[in-house]
Amino acid sequence: MDPDDWSKVLLAAIPVVGAVAKLLRGAVQGRRGRLVSDAELLAKLPPDSAAYTRMLGHLDAEVARIIEEEDRKRRDLVGIVLGVALLAGAAALAVSAWHSDGDVSPFLWAAAAVVALLGTVGLVQDAIPRARDDAGRPIK
Repeated sequence: MDPDDWSKVLLAAIPVVGAVAKLLRGAVQGRRGRLVSDAELLAKLPPDSAAYTRMLGHLDAEVARIIEEEDRKRRDLVGIVLGVALLAGAAALAVSAWHSDGDVSPFLWAAAAVVALLGTVGLVQDAIPRARDDAGRPIK
């Protein structure tokens, strides 16, 4: 396959991957989805039961925990952008290695692997919400 064919396949795959990701995201209930389910269950319980009291306490604690984590945890946007840029650079190096002659190709592949590893590590580290200081460094 020549690069033109690959670009057509890639352009066709992007919306498919996006649609699958959207479906999967909607299928998995997050914390707030579980809270809504728990609140609906709470509404069906008799107010004078012990289960009602326990569920109400659970909902209060879960809401307080979500608010506290959302205020404290955040992503490092600069690190995410740098990670994506490094991965794009690794892809460019891989394409160059693919199209280069045999003398330079191993060095380009090695450089692409190192840059991809650094980009992946940086992206994973900075994309995960964590408690961070003002400079964006994770608090231990």
